Amino acid sequence: MSTGQAGHLLYGPYMALEPGHYQVDLYGSANGASATEAVADVCMETGQRILAEQGLQVTMEGQEGLLVALTFAVEAECQDMEVRVRVGRHHKIQLGLMEIYKVADFPRVGIVVVTYGMVPTRLVDSIHSKHMCEWYVHHHGSESLVDGITHLFAERRSHLHFHCENRGLAKSWNDGIIESTKSGNDITVVINDDVEFLQAGFDDWIEFILTHRDHGLIFLTGEEPQEDGTTVVRPQDFACFSFGPQARKLVGAFDEEFTPAYYEDMDYIVRASLCNISTHTDERILCRHERSSTKRQNVEIYEKVSYFWQKNRELMITKWGDATPGVGTYSYPFDDAKNSIFIPFREAI
Repeated sequence: MSTGQAGHLLYGPYMALEPGHYQVDLYGSANGASATEAVADVCMETGQRILAEQGLQVTMEGQEGLLVALTFAVEAECQDMEVRVRVGRHHKIQLGLMEIYKVADFPRVGIVVVTYGMVPTRLVDSIHSKHMCEWYVHHHGSESLVDGITHLFAERRSHLHFHCENRGLAKSWNDGIIESTKSGNDITVVINDDVEFLQAGFDDWIEFILTHRDHGLIFLTGEEPQEDGTTVVRPQDFACFSFGPQARKLVGAFDEEFTPAYYEDMDYIVRASLCNISTHTDERILCRHERSSTKRQNVEIYEKVSYFWQKNRELMITKWGDATPGVGTYSYPFDDAKNSIFIPFREAI
């Protein structure tokens, strides 16, 4: 029971948990003033990593009831899970029963990220998900970033591949999608390393994806800061997308001939439209995208962008008759009906 002092009314029990989805139900009583400010959270790593956080619910006329239900995912084995309740001086809260149990009705989410010139701290820190997330990271950049990336993902379910060469964005996207699908994830998303989600944006997007389970591609909307200090809001297209079962079965892999980057997404849009797969965009503003940050922060890439862009633009025109998807593009690759729109993945998935 609260005693008129601000601080933690509850903390513990420092449980060891195996990877999985869990829920904490906390029962007790709280008046209206208390429930507007008192907060419960679930954390680990000596309280440094918060897995879930939520305000308490009001109970009726001081009677005991459910104060809060917190769902969270443990991605790697945890030794010190604790539940905390923070209260203020004027709160009237009494805690009763706490139940902690494992649940199995959350989808597993695979996250594919290709890194080059940065450790994607903002992206990773912005994803506080109730879903079981598994990361598939392909690093194309300098060896100097290996330690930072390794440390960032040390406590997360992750598969790290340090190629340390610009092997091609399409190639690593394909490899990540193969890994995620073969791991049995229910959803596979591909996200740029310079994207960060706003508040609960990641889980909001996942819930949107779940309403279109048999999709081809699902995008989201984000804000992009401009050099003049303004912000533009627009769909993020292939900077952040869900790769669904229709895309996997009807369109297949990204074309690795577009290397190391540029126009692999345009090629996929043409192929996806010819296969008539379903595409959706979540129109809520869920993320912030520092577009072209890799190019701005890396002189080597900046100097080669024009060459890469022009080379792949010419391939796009040769393959589809136009550099822009839409009216005027061929019905088959290289305007030859013997060429298939479908590109198989290197491994069966």
